[in-house]
Amino acid sequence: PFLPIALIYLSTINRISAVRLFVPQDTKPTEARQNIMKSLKEVERRFPVGLPLLDPVKDLKINVGEFNKLLERASELKERLASHKLSTEIDEDERLRRVGAYERKHDKMDISRALRREARSCQTMVMKDDLRRMKRVLKELGHVDGSGVIQTKGRTACEINTANELVVVELVFAGVFNDLTVEQCVALLSCMIFDERSKDEDDPAQGLKSYLSGPYYKLIELARTVAKVAISCKIELNEDEFVDKFNPGLMEAVYAWCKGAKFVEVQKLTGTFEGSTIRSLRRLEGLVRQLASASKSIGNLELQAKFEKGSELLKRDIVFCSSLYL
Repeated sequence: PFLPIALIYLSTINRISAVRLFVPQDTKPTEARQNIMKSLKEVERRFPVGLPLLDPVKDLKINVGEFNKLLERASELKERLASHKLSTEIDEDERLRRVGAYERKHDKMDISRALRREARSCQTMVMKDDLRRMKRVLKELGHVDGSGVIQTKGRTACEINTANELVVVELVFAGVFNDLTVEQCVALLSCMIFDERSKDEDDPAQGLKSYLSGPYYKLIELARTVAKVAISCKIELNEDEFVDKFNPGLMEAVYAWCKGAKFVEVQKLTGTFEGSTIRSLRRLEGLVRQLASASKSIGNLELQAKFEKGSELLKRDIVFCSSLYL
């Protein structure tokens, strides 16, 4: 019969036997292969229970403490494996099927971990791209210079975290607040924090007095400028949706509140619940305080005084009570 020669990789060797067969150097002749087969059959006949194995310590002279610990651990695991129900209660075919299924599961888990690492790497790359685009936006708007050094606009934006700091800073540096009264300034800032839906979807500023609609349209113009810069820098943004976030629905109510109107009268000017109105006024007061701090950081004392006065006008009556039961 034809006797093929198979290549054996080192990784496939489990244990080394004490039995040694002499293999001729030239194994191509059929007679040499037949002699090797006879020798293998003779070994199988002499050791029907199993081949004697080389002892790593006695025969191979491996006297390393760590290796002895590994041998003891291997012997312990072998005994546990032999006493496991997979070896004692389940036949060989079923055992092989289950072990194969476990190996496939383990391989898929390794693939899953590799894919997760690759996904995290891709996410990091995407975040780096987003950061580069955001940096371009800051550069275009003058918050940082060409070397990435923060400028006056950037220092001002660092003081704002209650509303969109880019638009707020544009309002400050465009001088929009300079020609407005304190009440108008606070009413205009209410557009930055009021997130209730407007009743009039076509023109949310319809019905506003001229002293309120004028500043509002300036706000919308600057918001569109910021949106266009972001879009030009490859930031995923819808210009109309971005602009629609600035809602003038609370401007008249805030203006009346700053003029000293009672809360009941102010509430009639809104289409929201009392709790929403109170929450919005408190958020607005936080934004005004941040703008006062930002104005101080850039040395604009006049604007600082204006926002500090606005904070005083807002912070009164039931809106800022520590408890509504008092």
